[in-house]
Amino acid sequence: MKILTTLAERDYFLGLAALLNSVAHYGTYVDKVVVGYRGDLPDWLPPLRVSNHGLTFTASDGLIVELVELSGSKHMVHEKPKWFEHVSHILEPDASEYFFFDSDIVVNNRMSFYGEWVQEGVGVCGDVNFDFDPNHPIRKKWARLAEKAGRPVKNTVHGYYNSGFLAWRQEHKQFIADWNEAFSILAPESGDMKQFRVFDRTATVQSTNQDSFNLAIMITDVPVTMIGPEAMSFTNGLRLMFHPIGAKPWKRKFGHDFIGGSAPRQADIQFWRYVNGSMLQPLPVAKADRMLKYCRALRWMGRFYHRL
Repeated sequence: MKILTTLAERDYFLGLAALLNSVAHYGTYVDKVVVGYRGDLPDWLPPLRVSNHGLTFTASDGLIVELVELSGSKHMVHEKPKWFEHVSHILEPDASEYFFFDSDIVVNNRMSFYGEWVQEGVGVCGDVNFDFDPNHPIRKKWARLAEKAGRPVKNTVHGYYNSGFLAWRQEHKQFIADWNEAFSILAPESGDMKQFRVFDRTATVQSTNQDSFNLAIMITDVPVTMIGPEAMSFTNGLRLMFHPIGAKPWKRKFGHDFIGGSAPRQADIQFWRYVNGSMLQPLPVAKADRMLKYCRALRWMGRFYHRL
């Protein structure tokens, strides 16, 4: 059994639709999707049945999607390590492979590649702010906190990694435990975890979720296999997925942004391409098609008009 998991709440269910439709487009690969959610479920989901852990539906291609309600009051990003532990040990303890994508990501490559990637170790992707030297003063602060907690640094890590994607195998579940421990080590330095982040990068912890993810890579004994920021299309290269930073595609005011010198991103175009698809259709077809054409036109015009 191969599991894809993600987290969603409020308007991020639109991102979930684009994610799952893009997964279906590129060959699915996984056997089941497990969605952790908070709040009300959208009314455009297919008819739901009661499952062992929540609610479920079966997509037209036979893929099972289970929706499991989350508890907790932290910002959703800070729930990740606890959620992965729940998925790995309670919801799907016997799965062979696990893949997590943030629910604003759109897949841009065959899903079977992720299966090949995870055979090499825990799969992680570089962040947009990738430059982060092994001797960076903030990383050295993390190392001292980890040493004090009895978890000395095992790995020299070059770069900073984005917690929006993670792949692991059954035999590498220890990495999830390491991340939870790293989270506990950094949490006292984080400030209010009901917020995405409180401090800037000069603080010991900017975002507990992502900083602890990077600390986990430093202290783990589990093999980790990295692809740089090109994996999330932050730079040119092997664009495995599109991960929009800042305003999400379903929230952007594209005309206003274009006048201000910011054309639609490729991530915006891919969202509107996949928001309706073979698995989920949350929006009227005419609206999705209109927005896709609009974004493509503005992006083309952005070749000639942009902010200096």
